[in-house]
Amino acid sequence: MKTNKIEITSSEQLIDITASVREYVDQSRLKDGFVQIQIPERTAAVIISINDDWRLQREFFDKLNHLMPKYDGMKFTGWTTACVKATIFGPSLQVMVHNGTLMLDKNQSIYFVEFQGPGERQYFISSSGTTLAVNEEASMPEELVLIFEKRKAYEDEQEQIKEDMRNEWRLQEENRLKQGAENKEETVADNGAERKQ
Repeated sequence: MKTNKIEITSSEQLIDITASVREYVDQSRLKDGFVQIQIPERTAAVIISINDDWRLQREFFDKLNHLMPKYDGMKFTGWTTACVKATIFGPSLQVMVHNGTLMLDKNQSIYFVEFQGPGERQYFISSSGTTLAVNEEASMPEELVLIFEKRKAYEDEQEQIKEDMRNEWRLQEENRLKQGAENKEETVADNGAERKQ
């Protein structure tokens, strides 16, 4: 088991701890099994969430505080609200490890969530399962490779759809401008014919 300390600098904070969990998996040479993250703090939790949206922390706490405000009218709820939030999300998390790799999507990370900072906190990491042989190296599991390939194909398809839409819009805009120019020429020609009469 390994103990990690973490410094919380604000009242509510989301901290990505995926790198320290991966480091533990590498150091323990875990091949197949589970890694467990346990938080012995009453106002903290551990979650898996997206890592590709810079608004995550703000949106996470905005939505959560809307559902469960820190204040109840004029009465401060103290530790209770933070403890309830931590209880809802949970103080522990278990993540599968296969071929020495955390079974997480590229867009997923493990987060330490604090609801009543600031201060120093800690979390424990342990594992269970088989270890890599002496000369064996961790490798990307086939299951994750397939997931990543599907996502790449989907993203490529979405990009192609966007490009097709841009081209279609460009064509429509060119036709609209061309039609406008032709209408203008017809109007000028009609006005010229009227003046001659």
